[in-house]
Amino acid sequence: MHSTGTLLVSTTDFGWGSIGKLRLILDELDGLDILMDDASNTAELAAQVIGGRHRFVHSHGAPAAAALVVNDPVSADRITRSGTPVVYVDSLPYLWTTASEVPAGAAVYCAQRSPAGALPPTSPLRQWADVRWVEPIVPPPRRRRGGAGVVVSVGGLHSHLSGGASDAYLRAVLVPLVDALISAGHRVAAVCGNLPVWARTELAAMLPGSVRVGPFSAYEFEAALLRADALFTSPGSTTILQAASVGLPTALLPPQNLSQILNTEIFGVPGGSVITWPGSVIDRTLVDELRPAGEDAVLGYVYRQISEHSGDPAVRSVLRERFRALAACTGVPDGLSPHLRELGHGGARHVARIVKQTILAPSPVEDSRWPLATGTRADAR
Repeated sequence: MHSTGTLLVSTTDFGWGSIGKLRLILDELDGLDILMDDASNTAELAAQVIGGRHRFVHSHGAPAAAALVVNDPVSADRITRSGTPVVYVDSLPYLWTTASEVPAGAAVYCAQRSPAGALPPTSPLRQWADVRWVEPIVPPPRRRRGGAGVVVSVGGLHSHLSGGASDAYLRAVLVPLVDALISAGHRVAAVCGNLPVWARTELAAMLPGSVRVGPFSAYEFEAALLRADALFTSPGSTTILQAASVGLPTALLPPQNLSQILNTEIFGVPGGSVITWPGSVIDRTLVDELRPAGEDAVLGYVYRQISEHSGDPAVRSVLRERFRALAACTGVPDGLSPHLRELGHGGARHVARIVKQTILAPSPVEDSRWPLATGTRADAR
């Protein structure tokens, strides 16, 4: 017998995008008790980023009515095996090339639409016809006021393989970018991200004391974008789609990982507001050669290259010049495709409706429409 008001939730431990998606879906699900998956190592972070607008409960022995899992195939399979129906949300369906990167079973599989076009040739989603394609999972449309200046964002930065690449990225990208913006006379309204102490200290010394530097809750970040005149961001899809939904001119910074490499190409437009790594750091051809082996194979290469080569004087010089040229523009030219808003903005409401239907009439787990994947499964993304 299922309970009627408890939803088990889980997200992957990779940046903040998945937690942001979770927050937006939960905002459409009033009246439910939210139970964080104890086996997930993102439970505490998710509660912090989402804030206090939802009723989080501790396990009380009764099973949850359903589970909502975002980009975490290992947790989805574990929860499915326990007998709880899973609504799975895949915000990066164009990324996956191996069976271990998606769940083997789920009551409903929701994939977020994008301009990516065809799935990769080895995509495990190609064999499944019953994927629920949903519009971008972004906040409801609101009028952007502007006037506060420039917001800089580098997101959650971490993953299970990132190691020292995050610090290397901040030294090569974030600090020189903020310096270029200040030198060009831009008003920096906020620097958002999961920044280590050294980075917060260094940036605080560069900026006026009133400028907030460091983590923002999801709601605070949303408010910051509505006040902003422009956004300089690492190319995470959640932030990109959120900025596009409010018409915020956005410059894309060098990517931190595979999904951001693809996001730059899928969501961006070539030009001065899309800044990529020099070829000596990321060899795009090699990225494509590694993709059939799965995301982790590419991540190992990308993180190693950023750690070992982003500090090269020649690389730093190229990036500084690109930041200075962009900062010198009178108005930041938008680096995002003008067609992104045509994708819609109703994904959170759509997924929430599916969750409610699953709670009211859960499908038997043994009748899952998803084929069982063969072989061992990778760690959660």
